[in-house]
Amino acid sequence: MENKSILKFEKYVVDTIFYKVNNNYKVKQKEIELPFSFDTEKKINDNKMEIQLGVNIFKDAEKNNYPFEMNVILKGYFSLEESSYNIQNFEKNAIAILFPYLRAIVSTYTANANITTVMLPAMNINKYFEKKYKNIDF
Repeated sequence: MENKSILKFEKYVVDTIFYKVNNNYKVKQKEIELPFSFDTEKKINDNKMEIQLGVNIFKDAEKNNYPFEMNVILKGYFSLEESSYNIQNFEKNAIAILFPYLRAIVSTYTANANITTVMLPAMNINKYFEKKYKNIDF
């Protein structure tokens, strides 16, 4: 028996990277928390799905005295190898597939920006969205 997924990950594309340093940042004595939030969108056409997964880190940096602000958006392209399934049922799988790429891009970009490398925590991204859309604090 072969355990092959019918969901096919075609590719991902970095749609947006926004990074802006806060030149007015006042260094705090203690380690600062890493505030971030994720968003997702989807487009479905027959057995094809485009998932957009984004993260916003240190939103409103100048207003909140954060060292920088960063926004990254990835687009992932998926298809089903069997047309007898509804691709919408695979949205959570697609988001979970994209999440490690998003984490890697954030850490690589911040490392190359010559700042302390930001590593988003390993997490169950789908639990995050379940709680977010139920208006539960995460």
